[in-house]
This record gives sequence, structure tokens and C-alpha cells, in this order.
Amino acid sequence: MEPAPQEQRPQVSLDTAVTLSFDYLKQLGTIAMTAAAGLIALVQFVDGDKKFFYKIMVATGLLFLSALMAFFVQFSLMDRIRQSHELLRKSERANYPHRENKRFERMLEGAALWLLSIAMGIALQALTGVGAPR
Repeated sequence: MEPAPQEQRPQVSLDTAVTLSFDYLKQLGTIAMTAAAGLIALVQFVDGDKKFFYKIMVATGLLFLSALMAFFVQFSLMDRIRQSHELLRKSERANYPHRENKRFERMLEGAALWLLSIAMGIALQALTGVGAPR
């Protein structure tokens, strides 16, 4: 009996991987900023509830930080791509720290996702508590 041939998976090109990564980070930032803007608009219609206002402002701040972190990861990703490309390279540094930048990008990306999740949880808790009897 012959062993089954291993499945050959088509490799994704570097251009496609970079485009998908950049678009993913752009969407993360867009979701965070859109949600923050919606929460700020929502606060205008709830009068007198200070707890709701504070929770929404905390959630809005976390969403803004999430979008900012996604932007920083985009910037770092593009800087790494430029340094790897002969035409786009800014300087002739021989020892560009790719490994450290990748680790930093993963850390910021994870923090951006956590902040987005936490902010959405705070916002949902504030929204469900607005109409609740005291």
C-alpha cells in the first residue's frame, strides 16, 4: 500500500500577504473609530445619567487607543516592507531589526484587539444599563 501523497497548498504571494495584513489593520482601525463616533453621538441623547456618560467615554477612549495602535502597526508593517525593497529603502542599514519589529507589531495588534473587545463590552454594559430600573 502506497502512502497518501501530501496535499500541496498553494503559497500566498508576499504582495497578497502584505495587502491582506494592511487591509485587516485598516479595517480594525475603521471599526474602532466608527464605533467611537457612534458612542459619542449616542451620549448626546441620554440626559442626566453620569454613570452612562463615564462608561461611554471610557469605551470611546479605549476605541481610540485601539485605532491608534492599529495605525502604528500599519506604519511599522509598511516600514518593514520598504526596508526589504531595494527601491523603497530609506537608508542602507544592513542590520534592520525585522524580528523586533514583528514582535512589536504582534504585541500592538493584540493590544488593539483586546482594547476593541473591552471597549465594546463596556459600551454594551452601559447600553443595557441605561433603561434598567434602579
